[in-house]
Amino acid sequence: MKKDETVAGLLDRITNEIITYEPGDVMKVSAISELLDELCEIYSAGGYGKKICVRLQQLVRTALRSSFADFSGPVSEGIDLLRTSAGSSVSEGKRKQVEAWLAGQPEQENPYAPADVRQKPEDDPAQIDGDQLQQFVSDCRERLTAAQELILRIEEDPEDSDAVKELFRIFHTIKGECGFLKLSRLGTLAHNAESLLDELRSGSRKADNSVINILLEGLDLAGGLVKALGNGDFGAYADIPLKEFITELVLFLKGCGIKARSTTARTEDNPDRPEKAAGSVRKSAADDTVIKVKTGKVNYLTDMIGELLICLGQMKDDTEGLPQVRKIARSLQYAGMQLRTESVHALFCTVRRIIRDTSQKLGKEVRAVFRGEDLEIDRTLIESLEEPLMHLVRNALDHGIESTEDRIAAGKSPEGTVCVTAERRGNTIVISVGDDGRGLDRAKILEKAVGKHLIREKDVSSMSDIAVNNLIFISGFSTNDTVDQISGRGVGMDIVKEAVAQAKGHIVTESIPGKGTTFSLYFPLSTAIIDGMLTRTGKNIFIIPIASIIESLKVRDGQIHKVAEGIDVLDLRGKMIPVLRMAEVFGIPEAGSGNIATVVETGEGQQFALMNDALLAKREVVIKSLGTYLKNMKGISSGTVLSGGAIGYVLDIEQVVELGKGTGAVSGVFYG
Repeated sequence: MKKDETVAGLLDRITNEIITYEPGDVMKVSAISELLDELCEIYSAGGYGKKICVRLQQLVRTALRSSFADFSGPVSEGIDLLRTSAGSSVSEGKRKQVEAWLAGQPEQENPYAPADVRQKPEDDPAQIDGDQLQQFVSDCRERLTAAQELILRIEEDPEDSDAVKELFRIFHTIKGECGFLKLSRLGTLAHNAESLLDELRSGSRKADNSVINILLEGLDLAGGLVKALGNGDFGAYADIPLKEFITELVLFLKGCGIKARSTTARTEDNPDRPEKAAGSVRKSAADDTVIKVKTGKVNYLTDMIGELLICLGQMKDDTEGLPQVRKIARSLQYAGMQLRTESVHALFCTVRRIIRDTSQKLGKEVRAVFRGEDLEIDRTLIESLEEPLMHLVRNALDHGIESTEDRIAAGKSPEGTVCVTAERRGNTIVISVGDDGRGLDRAKILEKAVGKHLIREKDVSSMSDIAVNNLIFISGFSTNDTVDQISGRGVGMDIVKEAVAQAKGHIVTESIPGKGTTFSLYFPLSTAIIDGMLTRTGKNIFIIPIASIIESLKVRDGQIHKVAEGIDVLDLRGKMIPVLRMAEVFGIPEAGSGNIATVVETGEGQQFALMNDALLAKREVVIKSLGTYLKNMKGISSGTVLSGGAIGYVLDIEQVVELGKGTGAVSGVFYG
């Protein structure tokens, strides 16, 4: 598009905004201000066009701060002058007209001058309409998430002007909305961040480490304010200490330096992922706008779709039109699943920040690699993952990645690597955190475990690597000899295990001495249609996910051997596979002979033979929550309703194995 056409379009849009403006409409004033920003960039070369744009910006931004109602007249006149006086050749009469208009509009104070936070803010969020406040909080959280990604992007590439402009617009929008809602504390914070970003945008200041650090600090404070508003805790909102930070930022803007800290962490996206368009943060397409819907409404919709599929499953196969209706219902189920899912991108952005800050505190050079950021998983799972990932990343940086000197001495690159990955494997979501550090120290772990009386010294030699690795998840266990801000108190890894267990997941630890450690978190899909094998034990129906099955067979006489008291193995073509009898695992009375074996494989690659009474059929089943009463049942991930209204239980293979080993036996839960 030619420059003149672009200018004409912007002037028309500004004119339309002015025509529809009503006194006090802060959002309209903010929109006009953003359009003038674009005009000012076009007229960056100078001349009368530049002078008019700058004065228009001052008029509008002063209006944005004081909300006076009579700014539209002078702005309209300035827009008309800009239409006729922005060219390189301006007539003498028009020049005098422009100069007279400029003289008639007194110089205003810098709209981006730093503002002090009020000692006693006039904020009263309790007076804001509840739905309006929650809408603001929801929008603000998304904007702050995008802002954090942009700040880290600018840290990697200080010359990324598109990122600076987008970041400026985010804080500008937040400030405008705060003005409308009369949230002076958050608005003042956004205004001062905007002041700093205006200097970056104009090129008068470089995005060095001091700038990045103070922007991230301000972002954390903004996040705290928004969190308090979202929780309805207006006392906490008022108590968040802004004065010290605002004072520091004002002094910084006036030229008083802040001690810079070296940046030692850098991030790297999946190399296979397409590059982002310049200036974009995962933006929605013009024809794919975002709407806000309450979670309860989405859950109700998906539940009803699930009920529809269950009803269809109970209809006779020869019912006219049934195949077409089933196809449509499954499409609806897929659409419903999409409504309840979200990409892990925002979560990974938070992890980027943790890696950056922690590596700085530890003084370690770290490269962060992220893969699978576009994977969409259930929103509730994303919320439950933030704390476990925080502990795993800090553990990798503190315990795993060696110091620069130690890495060089070991023949490694001075820069350590932390890799965070998200992927779907069959009916399982896997989130992994790995590092290329020193690996787990078996001898040190065992020494600490014996010293804390967690294990007996005589059992040390017989413990497998898996058993040793699992010791680090015991509450109070730590191999650090000192306590610092990062770790050393023995809390963290036990929190990881507890959080993962609450989400019906499990952890697999892989470690190679001198090479590194990877923690993989496995979670079952919570809202989906899965392929499952229906089996029966007694009168109970269990569904084994097809993704976990190796093969199924009827056991012949002499194929099962007892190797110890209570321990049997299945001889499958010369390979001995441990046997788990479902009737014993779940304490089911009146079970049958249990001579049908289904060989399954865990995430660690271990194989077990689950013994059932009968193999019924392979089916697509709609996963449903077991409800509050049964949600903590061991060995069961979810349930489903089968033809005729029968209830089926979807197995969590990892937990079934643990139950079979006697680590948490469930007795008498199911009854024939």
